[in-house]
Amino acid sequence: MRKYLLLLVLLISLLQVLAGAEIRGDELWLEVSLASGSSLELRQSGAIRITDSSGIYSRELSGNINISLDSQNSVSLYGIIGEVVQNVAMTDENYYTRESFAWIDSSLVIREESVALVYDSFHSLAEAQAFADANGISRSRIVALPMSGASLVARDSGGFQYYFESPLTIHCTNPVRLDNSGLSWTGEFRIKLVGDRLQINHIINLENYLAGVIQNEIGSGAPVEALKAQAVASRSHAVSMLLYNRHRNDGFDLCNGTHCQVYKGEHLLNNQILEAVLATQSEILTYNGRVVDATYHSSCGGKTDASHLIWRGQPTPYLQGVTCIDEADSLDLSHEADLRTWVNTNTIDPAMSSWERASQNWNRTIRNGALASRAGLDYINRIEIISRGPSGRILNLKLIGNQTKTYNSESQIRSVFGTLPSSLFYIEGNYRNLSNGGISISVGASLRLRGKGSGHGVGMCQVGTLRRAREGCPYTDILGHYYPGTTIRTDWLIHATR
Repeated sequence: MRKYLLLLVLLISLLQVLAGAEIRGDELWLEVSLASGSSLELRQSGAIRITDSSGIYSRELSGNINISLDSQNSVSLYGIIGEVVQNVAMTDENYYTRESFAWIDSSLVIREESVALVYDSFHSLAEAQAFADANGISRSRIVALPMSGASLVARDSGGFQYYFESPLTIHCTNPVRLDNSGLSWTGEFRIKLVGDRLQINHIINLENYLAGVIQNEIGSGAPVEALKAQAVASRSHAVSMLLYNRHRNDGFDLCNGTHCQVYKGEHLLNNQILEAVLATQSEILTYNGRVVDATYHSSCGGKTDASHLIWRGQPTPYLQGVTCIDEADSLDLSHEADLRTWVNTNTIDPAMSSWERASQNWNRTIRNGALASRAGLDYINRIEIISRGPSGRILNLKLIGNQTKTYNSESQIRSVFGTLPSSLFYIEGNYRNLSNGGISISVGASLRLRGKGSGHGVGMCQVGTLRRAREGCPYTDILGHYYPGTTIRTDWLIHATR
């Protein structure tokens, strides 16, 4: 019997499915991450109601509330995932259950999985990592085990303490703040213990989630047809993100940052946004019966790019790249001379907002030493641009100095040059054509970059969407342009399979 087996048997009753996504009526409800930490501070002027895991013990607390793990009865566990069995209830104590999303028969389903733990459970992440390393197990299989029934303590502003068993459900009608961001939240929340941290999630249906996303992605003052296009793209992207199941071991369904989509609740919410969400209710984009990954970005700069060129992988039929600004169609932006001509072309429209204008032409000056340092080189004397995509974004580049460093992705190139808006840029100065179709540039003490666009350049261009909406283009045509061959569907949600 291993060191931790007895503890695992004693605590396995605490491991169970902690409610995540669910279907209430005909609506998909999600857990969207808001914050996590060793303790959580809920700042509010009204009152909140806290109900513990039993659903019986409930208490209303006023003022600021601090919630933390009871140090006298604290427990946290980490495990290493072995076998995963779907839709089969397992009674062995070495299993715990979780939910996962799947696309079956042209519909989204929520499935319950039984997860077998390899060997033992561990009190800390470091212990689990050491065990995995010693046994040749990938650290990616380590998970923080969800704990139900752990003792949590809530302290009010008067210093009084109240004890609950996790997970907690919180309801509030008055705004609650969780940090210093200035954002506030209302509605239903869940606090759970995952590993050694407390995780607070907003429990919200998909449509209301979108009403907290689209204004932060395309702007609250966007034309209604642009907001509708963003609503359908964001809804499709959210569903496709669920299917990746990237956060199922983190204690929530979607995060509130750019990794998923930026979600800020009712911040900047207005009637036009609500109208756009309601007018497109339940609409997602599909291709051959499957929801599409309706990725989007700020500004393509003239043409969008193919997903397999930007991110590698297999070609995606509806993400092959399209022309966004007609004037760019006469140029081959993968060719250096045409690219330089296009970058220097004025594409600013008088109707554009300040952030749209900023994406049309931008300049950067970079010290050679700073670039070399980020690349891990002593110096750089030559740069070779090996290839560009249809949008003009650099896909393959070499920095040549005391060593040669090669960068084969758009994101890596943006990063090494100092977090550029996009990799659609050229380096000022003369260049020499290479036999492989690329170019070579000799560089001095500093480099001057001239660029266009913002973001990865795949999928829907938000600047192009705004322009088309201002010209009177309906959202369905906008979506059809950026995701050719896709179909809008509303009948994609069915009840969970248990």
